[in-house]
Amino acid sequence: MAIDNVTFVKALSSAASQEFKDRIGSVTAGNIKKIGETVSTYPTVKNEFVNVLTNQVSKQLFFNKVWENPYKMFNRGQLPYGKSIESIFVDIVKGKDRSRQTAATNLASDLLSRQEPNVKVEYHTENFQQQYPTTISDEELKGAFRNANGLSEMTARILQAPLTGAEFDQFLMIKHALANLKCAEVKVGKTAYNAMTAKEKANVITTAVKAYVKKLKFLSNNYNAQGVMTFSRPSDLYLFVPADISAFLDVEQLASAFNISKVELPTRVLDIDDFQKVNTGSDASSNPYVEDIDALFYLIDKDAIQLYETLNESESFRNPQAKYTNIWFDRWGIIASCHFANAIKFYLA
Repeated sequence: MAIDNVTFVKALSSAASQEFKDRIGSVTAGNIKKIGETVSTYPTVKNEFVNVLTNQVSKQLFFNKVWENPYKMFNRGQLPYGKSIESIFVDIVKGKDRSRQTAATNLASDLLSRQEPNVKVEYHTENFQQQYPTTISDEELKGAFRNANGLSEMTARILQAPLTGAEFDQFLMIKHALANLKCAEVKVGKTAYNAMTAKEKANVITTAVKAYVKKLKFLSNNYNAQGVMTFSRPSDLYLFVPADISAFLDVEQLASAFNISKVELPTRVLDIDDFQKVNTGSDASSNPYVEDIDALFYLIDKDAIQLYETLNESESFRNPQAKYTNIWFDRWGIIASCHFANAIKFYLA
């Protein structure tokens, strides 16, 4: 829904400097055209208008017009500092029989020897730096002030493409992180499965998910690539399942398995258009991922895929000769597959 220019400028002004507010004065329907002239006439006002527009107002008012990454729950936001993360896992300490501890032959060595814990570490550094450019011309800005809802319509039109592009790229990053995740694997009979109806396939998936959600509650080293003793709470698990099958899944049974309400289930059962795998063919350099036609579904812990942003901002540069302003949206960060977390791939064979 378009926002009228008065509401738009008030929102923008609240995030602007005092100098900007003093220059444009009070924002009313009666003086909105005069504000447009002020923004067009004074370069410093115009620059701040564009900067606040792209850095703050667009995120607050127009993000609902942008396609959103359905896997955004794996985005953990801005990394507080630095450009790398270190995942550390300290495995459990196994008990020793007390009779050995008190035996004279072992007592001295046990008392004096260093007790080394089983510590494993994974390092991940910044591995993507994406930029999304767009342009706002002076004529577009002037014209927007002449239309009652022009500013919001202009913003949606110009900013929708780069912001949607950023969301789509992060969607692909999550899919590729899933492809790179080293999982425990469970085989499902291909011939029998392919002969089933969609509803029968959904029943097979529901039954398998219920069983493995229960298994993952126990300490085990069978379901993570690092072979550490860990577990997963049902409410910490995500199910990636083909979109054409998810409609037939038993909602009540899955909600019970994940220990959540039916309303919350869509945030745990994630539809996917297709599964990907790393391309090992001769064209891998130009096409690093290909469709994995044998992948059936994935059940993973929330920590198995992690996305951190190291930079999320925009900058502008004015071209006075051509009378337009170029804007670059930057999205930099780390996308990682964590192999301490439980992850199971169910596949056809």
